[in-house]
Amino acid sequence: MDHEAAFAKAFLTSEKRARFIQFLADPKRRKEMLERLNGDLPYMPGFATVLPSEQDFPGELEKLLKAKGAGPTCHVIACGLKKADGRELPLREALHLICMHESGAILSCIPGRLAYYKPESPGLGIILERHQP
Repeated sequence: MDHEAAFAKAFLTSEKRARFIQFLADPKRRKEMLERLNGDLPYMPGFATVLPSEQDFPGELEKLLKAKGAGPTCHVIACGLKKADGRELPLREALHLICMHESGAILSCIPGRLAYYKPESPGLGIILERHQP
């Protein structure tokens, strides 16, 4: 299963999952869905941990995500970052890119199990985690 579909199935509310997957897969509609990352992502709060501002920086995030099982790379879903969106990048590089970018983004670290959501600035980042997909 790809990162984007696994993310939606694990962390988004049931009424929004299919549309999220469908729009991201359609090159003509992807931008529309990416822009929604700036607003309220319809994630399930039971799997979310809002990070305190002192942990919401690339170095701290990398340590935290790796402690939770993240590997050296992640899948990027990002509004306004065409060079990174839809690609696998080294975790450290992806964190630096999205933390310095004002728009919303998701880093899928383990498909359906671990992700980081950064809403549009100045919102606090959110770790999304499931112990079983």
